[in-house]
Amino acid sequence: MKILAAAIAGPGEPAQVSGFVESPFNPLVYEVAAGCLNAYPADGARTAIVLASVLGDSVTTDLASRLLTEGQPHNALLFMQATSNAILGYVSKEFGITGPLLSVSTGDEPGSGPLDVAAVLLADDELDQVLVIGVELAGNPRTAAAHRVLGTAEPDGHVAVALLIASLDDEPPGGGVPGLVALAQTSLKGESS
Repeated sequence: MKILAAAIAGPGEPAQVSGFVESPFNPLVYEVAAGCLNAYPADGARTAIVLASVLGDSVTTDLASRLLTEGQPHNALLFMQATSNAILGYVSKEFGITGPLLSVSTGDEPGSGPLDVAAVLLADDELDQVLVIGVELAGNPRTAAAHRVLGTAEPDGHVAVALLIASLDDEPPGGGVPGLVALAQTSLKGESS
């Protein structure tokens, strides 16, 4: 595997991103994406982004649900920013990424991880690298129940990770977001030695 850049964020609160409110999900995605793309500027036309999360922006989804059940007016901004593609559009505009943008929900099943998606994208001769981003937010009772049903590990706190990958081995390693964090930590240790 050839990792061009890596970034990890969490467990603290990230800096805010204009247009995104309430939740740390989108700012965390932006922080790690910017960390990689500033460290290794990429040809935007030859770069794809894969954003992976088991439950996505659960903070915004929960807020929108609470407002709805309390009879409050619908907030269109919350609806729009709760979709993971909203922050991918923001990142792509900021860094000139015009390649494919994909959001996936990951599980522990073989072949379902973000690196598997990256491997498919890298098989395309039109792409040179894929920015793989994984993000999970600290849990609450509803997300804890969802993780139990899905059989996935609940994160201890907010975590986001990004890897700018130029090539993958024949069999990408699995492990969802925790696996991406381990790869990023290994990559970052290699850079500092």
